Amino acid sequence: MTRTLVALAGGGADPDNARRQARDILDQRRYKPADVPRPFEGVLEWLGDRLRPIGEFFDTLLSSVPGRLVLFAGLVALFAVVATAVARRRGRGGVAVRRRSRRDATEASLDPARLEREADEAERRGDLDRALRLRFRAGLLRLDDVGAIRFRPSLTSGQVARRLRQPAFDDLAIKFDGVAYGGRRASPDDVRLAREWWPRVLEEARR
Repeated sequence: MTRTLVALAGGGADPDNARRQARDILDQRRYKPADVPRPFEGVLEWLGDRLRPIGEFFDTLLSSVPGRLVLFAGLVALFAVVATAVARRRGRGGVAVRRRSRRDATEASLDPARLEREADEAERRGDLDRALRLRFRAGLLRLDDVGAIRFRPSLTSGQVARRLRQPAFDDLAIKFDGVAYGGRRASPDDVRLAREWWPRVLEEARR
C-alpha cells in the first residue's frame, strides 16, 4: 500500500483518480476493524439513557456553591440515619442480653438445689448469715414443689407457719427472722439445725 500511495502522490497523476484509488484500497476488508459481537450494547445504551438525567442533575448541583452545600448536608443526614439505625440495633441486642441475664438470675434464684449448694459454699467460707438465708429460701421452694405452700417473694415466715403448723418449722423461722430482720448473727448451731431440720419439715409436709 505504501508503494501505491507513493505512486499516486507522484507527479502527473490525476488527483481525482488518485483519491478514488486510495478510497478503494482503504475500503478493503483488511483495513477495516473487526466486527466484534457486542451483546450488551443495547442494554448499556438503555442504562446510559436512564442514568443520564441523574448525571446531569449532579453536574448542575455541583456547579454552584449552594448545590455543593445541599449535597454535603444530604450526605451528613444520610450518615446520621445509618448511624442511628446501627445504634438502635446494637441497643436492642444489649437489652436482649440484659433481659436474658435477669431471666437467668431469676431462674437460678428459684432453683432449690442450686441454692443449697450455694449455702454449703457460704458455710465453708464462714458466711453463716448467707448460708442460713439461702437454705431457708431453698426450703420454701421445696415446700412449694410438694404443694404445701404457694411460694411468692412477698411470702412471710408467719404465713408459712400458720399454713404448716409444724414446731420444727416454727423454730427455723424464728432463727431466720432473727438473722434476716433482727440484726442477729447466725451461729454454727443455727446453720447446722437448718441443714438437719429442713428435711424433717419437708417430710412432714408431704403427708
